[in-house]
Amino acid sequence: MNIITTRFGLIQASESEIIRIPDGLVGFRSFTQFVMHPDPVSVGLTWLQSVTSPELAFGLIAPPLAIPDYRVELRPGDRTALELDEERSALTYVILNRGDGGGLTVNLQGPLVFNLTRRLGRQLVLTSSRFAVRFPLSGQASPTLLPISSPLRATA
Repeated sequence: MNIITTRFGLIQASESEIIRIPDGLVGFRSFTQFVMHPDPVSVGLTWLQSVTSPELAFGLIAPPLAIPDYRVELRPGDRTALELDEERSALTYVILNRGDGGGLTVNLQGPLVFNLTRRLGRQLVLTSSRFAVRFPLSGQASPTLLPISSPLRATA
């Protein structure tokens, strides 16, 4: 399958690489099919690229790059939706954003959880005020991710 993107040009992916997010993402509910594409320059950065919308891509990082003790407990409904037998087989990412001052932030209240075996994903909406929607990345994480091959766009 050929996937046209504005960020990476043409990406080739097999049907088995498509990840379904049946409920979509907050603000992007109608987009439910994505592929994960590692950034060709920035180690630790993965792009969640829409299969149907060339300009829609979300930068993702593993939570420990932002905050070492970040943990998400999956509710039974989340485990069922992801068809997870074991919670430890889930893969968790947070969405990376460009902050108002130009720095990088991550959304710790809306992590994405994936069951890559079943090719399913789900965005959680955490209600705890312990985590920020725009948590600034410390100087420790930013050098790992920079330089980003192209600027983060307002699509994520």
